[in-house]
Amino acid sequence: MSDNVLRVMTFNLLTATKKRRSHPWRLRKRNIARIFERMQPDVVGTQEANYNQLQELAALLPDYAFVGQGNLGPDRAADERSWYCAIFYRKDRVRLLGGEQSGDVMWLSPTPEIPASQYHLGTRPRLVTWHTFELNGGRQFVFGTTHLEAINSWHRQRSARQIRQYVDRKVQELGPQVPVFLTGDFNAGAHSREIRAMVAEQGGATPMYDAWTESGRDAGIGCAHGATFRGLGLRDRVGHRLLGPRRIDYVFFRPRLTVRTIDRVDYRDMEHRQAALPSDHYPVLAEFALAG
Repeated sequence: MSDNVLRVMTFNLLTATKKRRSHPWRLRKRNIARIFERMQPDVVGTQEANYNQLQELAALLPDYAFVGQGNLGPDRAADERSWYCAIFYRKDRVRLLGGEQSGDVMWLSPTPEIPASQYHLGTRPRLVTWHTFELNGGRQFVFGTTHLEAINSWHRQRSARQIRQYVDRKVQELGPQVPVFLTGDFNAGAHSREIRAMVAEQGGATPMYDAWTESGRDAGIGCAHGATFRGLGLRDRVGHRLLGPRRIDYVFFRPRLTVRTIDRVDYRDMEHRQAALPSDHYPVLAEFALAG
């Protein structure tokens, strides 16, 4: 593959403490690894897995390494209730710059430097992790992954503005030509205030772009093909019928790049074994052409 092409995926892996009996991690992890192997993403922003899950997945993926942080902070890194925002990257295509401790971890709260802090009335601490990478050929890029609040939309709006402020600072620091990618489960539809805050022009700063929309795919509410929340089990199926198809997992980027392809990765060839379905979310894979 060309050194000016980058394959980016976002994937909510579903924490092992959920669906523990009906969809155990020991079955799901092998199908997640198969998706990595089949789709060959260069860099993957993951959400919700705990540290043991990430280690077990990494053991199945010798071509990849990962970095990240859990939402309960470094003092509780091994706690199975700590949901990580972790980044997997292909070691033969992508190099982590500065080492594992060089990235930025920002808690989505009034005190972003304090581990496990959160906005009032949030369901749990939320964070975004950022690292700088170099693609073969020397092209640098910044990559982040996040998982926004599930219930409180005010919390999500504040978080989206906070993330945009970070991106604007990073652009000022590195220059406008260094690509910035952000993946995540935003728990919000494409027409929500939260997502509009991500893509709006702010004070003359270059906006973020939604790869799905930029590709020309139908991003409208009710578009079943673009929906990324799948659900697992009866309760999720009922919710899916009540709320309709939801596209809540995103790949954002800036500056404007060519989106060569983008698609939701379905589980069609796995449906025969329900207990081993990878997650309650579908991953989204986008391929970008980077300028020379």
